Amino acid sequence: MLGTLGVSQSGLNAAKVAVENVSNNIANENTPGYKKRVVQLSEIEQMDTRFSGRGVSASSSYRITSQYMYDKLINENSKSNYYDKLSNMLENVESVFSETEDSGFSADLNRYFQSMENLRSNPNSEVYRTTLKNQGSILVESIQNVYSGIEAQEKLEKLELYQNVDSINSILQDIGALNEKMGQYNTVSNDLLDKRDQLEFELSKYVDIDVTRTNGDYELKIAGTTAVRYNTNVRDVKIEEQYTPQIDKYTTIDDTTNTVYDSLKYKDDYSARTYTNGDVVSYKINNQYEVSVTIGDSMTMDWNGDGTATTQTVDSTNLTRALVEKINTNADVKDLVVAYNGNYSLDVDGEKVIDNSKDNFLRIESKVDGTVGDFDGRISIVSASDGKNAVYKNDYQSAESTSRVYLSIFEKEINLKSGVIKAQTDNLTSDSINNKFQIYKDKLDSFVRTLSDISDKYIQTGTDEYVFGEAATDETSGTVISLGLFSGSSVKNFTFNSNAINDLSQEELDYLSVLQMKKDISFTDFAQDSTDGEITSFSEFYQDVRVNVSSDKENIDFLMETQDNVKQSLQSSYDQLVKVDKDEEMVNLIKFQAAYTANAKIITAIDEMLQVLLGIKR
Repeated sequence: MLGTLGVSQSGLNAAKVAVENVSNNIANENTPGYKKRVVQLSEIEQMDTRFSGRGVSASSSYRITSQYMYDKLINENSKSNYYDKLSNMLENVESVFSETEDSGFSADLNRYFQSMENLRSNPNSEVYRTTLKNQGSILVESIQNVYSGIEAQEKLEKLELYQNVDSINSILQDIGALNEKMGQYNTVSNDLLDKRDQLEFELSKYVDIDVTRTNGDYELKIAGTTAVRYNTNVRDVKIEEQYTPQIDKYTTIDDTTNTVYDSLKYKDDYSARTYTNGDVVSYKINNQYEVSVTIGDSMTMDWNGDGTATTQTVDSTNLTRALVEKINTNADVKDLVVAYNGNYSLDVDGEKVIDNSKDNFLRIESKVDGTVGDFDGRISIVSASDGKNAVYKNDYQSAESTSRVYLSIFEKEINLKSGVIKAQTDNLTSDSINNKFQIYKDKLDSFVRTLSDISDKYIQTGTDEYVFGEAATDETSGTVISLGLFSGSSVKNFTFNSNAINDLSQEELDYLSVLQMKKDISFTDFAQDSTDGEITSFSEFYQDVRVNVSSDKENIDFLMETQDNVKQSLQSSYDQLVKVDKDEEMVNLIKFQAAYTANAKIITAIDEMLQVLLGIKR
């Protein structure tokens, strides 16, 4: 009888604990990160040979969760936030390109061409001349506003990137602190586990993570690199910024012997160039500045790099060194780039060592590292024997400038796959194939470079027939007409020379008016070629840029919607498993309340039996 009393008492206690657990679940229904608890009920073990039981034990409660579903959920959450961030970024860029019928760059471009046509129809009108000057200046300002709008978005993203990395490190420290608390107890608190899960889910918003929880050991990796290990070993995530300069090499490559030839001496077929006195070799940069060397002229400089200046006559044997000297001493050019006679090595003091005993090849480097120091250069050769030639950098040997932004742990770069940070670093790294910002800026630079080139010089070959642009005239014989209307090879150095409008003749205005309707313009870094394959007009080229922005936004939105559906489906299944269900809890409440009442009645019955027995004894 006393054993039955003990069993009933254990039932009362178990029912009380279960009811308290139900109450706790209902109270925490809306607590962030909370997972419903279930009381662990088990039979009390026998301590002797009796056949009757000893009652029930409510020793602990455990969380309802699925580690597999949870890991999948944080993975999908990371992807979803990646697309969401991209969509937000492209939405901001799309607003930069937004236009109305009367405002925006397209309208400014049309007004510029219309003002050019008006002046062509009446070259003596001062009103039309003034209007063209104003519209040219407005055109430059308009496209620079679009470009600066993209740059403003880049700056905002970089600022937010640093804030996001601070948040990541804060989360990692919080996880480490929770792990330290967990290590102090034999049984891990459900509350601490819930908090850690919530922190992991929040972290997955920024970066893709992988968590291992085996035999009590904990390891959290970001993009495959360990960030938290052995419970308390927490490593900070850092932002790294790396900038490299643009390097143009004017070389001719012999693929057979891998010998590098000076392209000022040798042509692409490795045959030697023929120079005679009076031939002019010029280096042109950004369609703004030009330095020249004339064969047969005398120059006094340090030819051999020994610190002694001597006077020599410029010929094919020292042409490269002469051009290097001209570039490095020109007041306008030397602030943009520095020229070298071939490759160099560094001595123990970090000083550049160059073999100046002979001409090597022309190497041009930007003075400023990163895309900020970008420049556009080419060499023009006017030879009495070989005619005109334009020499461009060797793409195989040259190097584009890069501006890279990435995350590192212990100075090791981590390659993110998804998350907000992935979207930001991709669009802040110039050579990333996913960098939409750079693609749009490059397109705008191509537009400016082509407009500047084609509005600068031309050669008339017949009625309404022309060789268009400065780059093309560098390769074509004929009378070159210089206009100098625009200069610059990028949006940043794009300028309009309003004074040039005063000197435009009727023939020059006829040429400039043709540009509005010209449908076979090639937007490359080379001379105009109507057979290029990717030809269009100025207006259509810019409209294609705008269409690409909208198309990119639409594609990302589609991917985002698809990814959100995947995440929501998994989230719904996971929530159904781990979240508190009031109906279910009320059923449990009734069940355990009934159990409590039943056990209480048994105790009451035993109490009455004991009273009867005690009464008989008396």
